[in-house]
Amino acid sequence: MTGSLARIAVGVGAFAVDRAGVRWCEARSAPRVRGASVVKPLLFWAGAPAGERAGWEALARPAVTVSDNDATAELWSLVGGERLLATVRDRTGVAWRTGAGGEHPALRVLVTAGELARAYAAFAADGGPAAVRLRDWMRAVPPAQAFGAREVACDVLGVAAATVAVKCGWFGVERAHAVALVEQPGRTVGAAVTTYRPPDAASRAACAAAEASAERLIEAHDRFAGPALRAGIRLGLQAAVDL
Repeated sequence: MTGSLARIAVGVGAFAVDRAGVRWCEARSAPRVRGASVVKPLLFWAGAPAGERAGWEALARPAVTVSDNDATAELWSLVGGERLLATVRDRTGVAWRTGAGGEHPALRVLVTAGELARAYAAFAADGGPAAVRLRDWMRAVPPAQAFGAREVACDVLGVAAATVAVKCGWFGVERAHAVALVEQPGRTVGAAVTTYRPPDAASRAACAAAEASAERLIEAHDRFAGPALRAGIRLGLQAAVDL
């Protein structure tokens, strides 16, 4: 990497689910980071009720499709953060905790790309109604919030954009993450990417200039981290194909 990309720490995970089982790997390691919104589908998977789902869906849909933080905070309050993370641990084998200070705790879950790949592999293997619905909503995430991950998946796997489920997270121009998941006949493959760019004068200025507009804030993250995210998704999907 050269220029600003050389300053970005990039973690890459890959996963595959088929008749042979559930498999994942860490294709590129990086320091643990706050996961931001990339964990929202997993939290709502863990918090899905056993029975009537109308109230859950009213929160889960905007949390996944447009990354609604208020909806996620409400789930965290209703179910309890410790209970949500304990359920994720029980279902995936991944034990997460939250970092201190700032942001809502639901956005402070400390993750690695390899752990995200492992957790999303278990999520992808679940054929229950809540998991299926969440993956449907991931396929409905608008392009503006996908950082080009769908286009990369289409190129690597030769699939239609409508088949690619994605979820991304971002904060302060210093962090941007992405998960891409593609369900094919008899096999699901996916990739998880985390990035961290130490904040500096340029990133702080970009964040401050964009903070009044969600659209401009996403554009700023794409400008600083988009190339690294797309390269990571490509690497992860290529690794997933070989799992």
